[in-house]
Amino acid sequence: METDIDSLLEAYISDLRPKTPGSPWVMLNMISSKNGLATLDGKSGPLGGAADKALFRTLRGLADVILVAAGTVRAENYSVPVITERTSLIRASQNKSPLPSLAILTNSLNLDPDSSLFASPHYRPVILTSSARPKENILSIFPNADILQTKGSRVNLNQALSDLAVTYGPVILVEGGPSLNQQLVDLDLFDEFCITISPRNSSDERSQLVTSARSYQPGKVSLDRELIVGDFVFQRLLRNRLD
Repeated sequence: METDIDSLLEAYISDLRPKTPGSPWVMLNMISSKNGLATLDGKSGPLGGAADKALFRTLRGLADVILVAAGTVRAENYSVPVITERTSLIRASQNKSPLPSLAILTNSLNLDPDSSLFASPHYRPVILTSSARPKENILSIFPNADILQTKGSRVNLNQALSDLAVTYGPVILVEGGPSLNQQLVDLDLFDEFCITISPRNSSDERSQLVTSARSYQPGKVSLDRELIVGDFVFQRLLRNRLD
């Protein structure tokens, strides 16, 4: 169905996302080239347009947590999240924090402590890592971050999602990259796909394919809605949990 940007955003704002205490609702937000690749010239940003960027900020504003892998943080030069005025008012009405918590998944801690993301005195990102390194050592490098660890040499995603939901809130928006998205699909740890299909083709040889309903057996994921704004297609798919 063809629509405009305002109607697109209201559709996602109105969506129901069940919130059971301690149980996360996991949304995967992705953009795909017309031929199914995750990047154009090495980044996802050039695939987008005005409607996609507006939806990106809106979904961020609806989330309690933004989960992103360290590689994407480095590649996309992440900073403090920006959300829409509409979702800022919604957050205030629901007594939520002014901004969602940005949780960075990293086993290596290959992050720049001097980047703008860690420099704001009014915002504390979350470093999500394993217990392989002492927490005190991490805090000495990243004093302006919260540290959340799971046991073992690598982050246990099942436990991490549960811990994030309990600590920061149940609605978790995952922004990638593609490897993290695929891990969550393989582990069946998601509830919702939000996929934007760009009109642009990509020839990036090292780009991964965007995770989609094709990653699941027929019947396991259903198309809830498809909206078209200009040349961009916006799909919302839900994980069917009838078994």
